[in-house]
Amino acid sequence: MFCIAAFIVFFILAIFSAAFRPLAAKAWHCVIRRISFRPCDIDFSEELRGKIIGRALRHSPALARFISRWIDWFAAAFVILSVWSLLYVAVAGLDLYVYGTCNPASVESCTLSGEACGVDQAQLTLTQAIRERKPGTWALGPFTRFYETVTRIPDRLRSWDPASFVSPSATYYHPFDPAKPTALEIVDPGCRFCKKLTGNLERAGIPERHNLTYLLYPIPAGEKYKFQNSLLMASYLEATKRVPLRRNPSAIPPDWQLLLKLFADAGSGADLQTRFNIAFTRAGAETTLQSLLREIGYSETQVKEIARRAASPETAASIAEQRRIVEQEVRTIKIPTLLIGGRRYDRVVSESTLHSYVLSP
Repeated sequence: MFCIAAFIVFFILAIFSAAFRPLAAKAWHCVIRRISFRPCDIDFSEELRGKIIGRALRHSPALARFISRWIDWFAAAFVILSVWSLLYVAVAGLDLYVYGTCNPASVESCTLSGEACGVDQAQLTLTQAIRERKPGTWALGPFTRFYETVTRIPDRLRSWDPASFVSPSATYYHPFDPAKPTALEIVDPGCRFCKKLTGNLERAGIPERHNLTYLLYPIPAGEKYKFQNSLLMASYLEATKRVPLRRNPSAIPPDWQLLLKLFADAGSGADLQTRFNIAFTRAGAETTLQSLLREIGYSETQVKEIARRAASPETAASIAEQRRIVEQEVRTIKIPTLLIGGRRYDRVVSESTLHSYVLSP
């Protein structure tokens, strides 16, 4: 173990200074002998120990005795910590490749994740299976995260067809055109990054060149939701799809108009989305949603019909189906997720990147 620790130290030092390369070579020779179950080079081992203890002896005989007694234990601890650190970095790198974040369990804590709202890791199917004590999964224990990451590598490499994940109740920003490709956005009405991505899509001209649609996914957080009124907003958006607007001067469907109003920027003070998340009670949020529906052009009777439908089992079933698509088919851990041009993005995509999909034939 002492030779292995010496090799790690000298290998790192040899990167920066040629003076340590002969020692790194000697230590590596010793490591090879240990791996092949042969004794280490006694001359090198004793020479190195003697130098370390000799330097300590110049300062304190007591320190030299302490190091002489425990040096093998220090070396073992150093090797274990080095191997653990290497594995941790490797797993984080694999997570970054597969998920686009170095910490899937807490996306917001990783500065490399990009702009996105994290989805609770408990939604991952394997983790859920382990918690439910399903046969064959109990032994995975601490390897759950690594195993889940490895099983998702094909998701990172595949070509994504947005049309395969469109919900039965889907609406499109503009009327559907079979000649255009489909683009699919997964949104939580309470996530500020979903608001930013939707704005980038509009400014980049994606709705004009693609059949742009969305899946609603209020992010779960235990028995509740990450944003307190996101399920209510999603329910109203879903219900609005089923109540046609009698006079719609805009070519944009009314549910899209409602979504854009929820995502509108404020001239000053807190914007509407922020107030839904931190200021409105459920009653206040519902009153505001109904007011927005009137602004779109719905009559009082239609607003009541939408409110009734928002609380109906039909709407709940539709949102549950969209949640199933997100969790079991797309398997995202970050919102927003955008599927476009065969690619998948689990973050806010910049306008410049989106422009490439507008300019491409």
